[in-house]
Amino acid sequence: AGSGSPSPSSDATQRRIPQEVKFQHRRTAGEVRRCKKGKRTDIKPHEWDKFGYASKEEVLQREIVYDDQTVPIRRVKFRDITPERFIEEFGSKSQPVIVEDCCSHWPAMDKWSIDALDERFRHVSFKVAKDDNGKKLRMKFKYFADYVRHQKDDNPLYLFETDMDDNGFIRPLMDDYEVPSLFPHDWFSLVNADSRPPFRWFCIGPKRSGTTVHIDPLGTAAWNAVTHGTKRWVLFEPHETKKRVKGKDLLKEDEDDEAIMYFDYILPRIKKAYPDLKVYEGLQKPGEVIFVPGDWWHGVLNLEDTVAVTQNYCGPDNFELVWSRTRKEREKVAWLWLRNMRKYAPDLYQKAMSMNRRDRFKMRHERPAGERLSDASSSSSESSSDSSSDEGVDLDPTGLEAAVPDAFKKLGAACFQKQGRYDVDRMSTTARNSIVPGERGAGNHEAALNKRRRIQAQETVLQG
Repeated sequence: AGSGSPSPSSDATQRRIPQEVKFQHRRTAGEVRRCKKGKRTDIKPHEWDKFGYASKEEVLQREIVYDDQTVPIRRVKFRDITPERFIEEFGSKSQPVIVEDCCSHWPAMDKWSIDALDERFRHVSFKVAKDDNGKKLRMKFKYFADYVRHQKDDNPLYLFETDMDDNGFIRPLMDDYEVPSLFPHDWFSLVNADSRPPFRWFCIGPKRSGTTVHIDPLGTAAWNAVTHGTKRWVLFEPHETKKRVKGKDLLKEDEDDEAIMYFDYILPRIKKAYPDLKVYEGLQKPGEVIFVPGDWWHGVLNLEDTVAVTQNYCGPDNFELVWSRTRKEREKVAWLWLRNMRKYAPDLYQKAMSMNRRDRFKMRHERPAGERLSDASSSSSESSSDSSSDEGVDLDPTGLEAAVPDAFKKLGAACFQKQGRYDVDRMSTTARNSIVPGERGAGNHEAALNKRRRIQAQETVLQG
């Protein structure tokens, strides 16, 4: 099996002499150098093209050879599937699928080209990397667009923006797309925005960029929608081991394991070394959405300059997996989530408590003082404070229809149709009062409403 795989295009020893790239803006080179130095301290910024993949188009154009080992990711047309059928055939069975024509109606299909984004967000800074300490490295979009158009790196900088909801300058992007109707649930929305782990990403991957094989956190499932460009995907079933799917022991001296190297020569070696390994591969094109179930290994290579949006979520098909992981790996988040389940989703709360009793699991507030379950991370970007707000006004209602009671739904249908938080000034007094527990006090409630009005006023000025 796997004998039909093409041979790698190069050996790591076949390197080229780095050549300086000419950019349009005079400051682009300096900005790119700054971000490269922060992201990778093991190589120098001018060595990012040392393997010369920019001149090896055959790696990106290489066809996927399907056989007994390498099988295609299943494809369905959006018009032929309903949310109910999707959950039954794919969600509950943990099967990946590419849905054709799922997002071709989005405004983003026109508004998210590199040129269009450059016009709208030229002076807005986006995250393009992280340094060794986890600090976000940002770059103005005009410089990143310049980089995308001219770069020749083997593994280019990859724009991954998580602050779409919090950054007023970036938030207009959320008006350009919607959560596909096949994914109506997101019970993780019961965790307040300031406590919930990152779950939404706006992504721009220059040609040859990608992500190495990994599993998404906390057992969450994900959907990924492409508006521009083409992605090549590889997936492995959850039971496969890290050693087999990553293939790091198959690397030769002086070789690297970035995404393009993985698809070029590491993946063919993996197939040869493990003929019993089942490999799922496929191409995702503009207008298509891929569903990646929880715990599936997956990696991506951008064959063209690619723009996409992706979200991780928890729904009826994966709640048990996500809850069991969250309560163990992210104790504070689990406690805050359970607290809001009890207030706004009593049936879900009972399910979580039933799982805890079944597994004899004790939440942190149920354990004796000083007894710890784990040394879970408590970084500011991934943990939460006990004093975090649990007001209904701070919850994003998107994806909660099947979990919360009618009192919460009095916000109206509009709040379930947009990714952003609801417009407080359009809510009735009854609706406002129904979502905020009385014991918290009217002062806190009014302060939250005023904060939301200030955010909306800021966005009005920016869009004006």
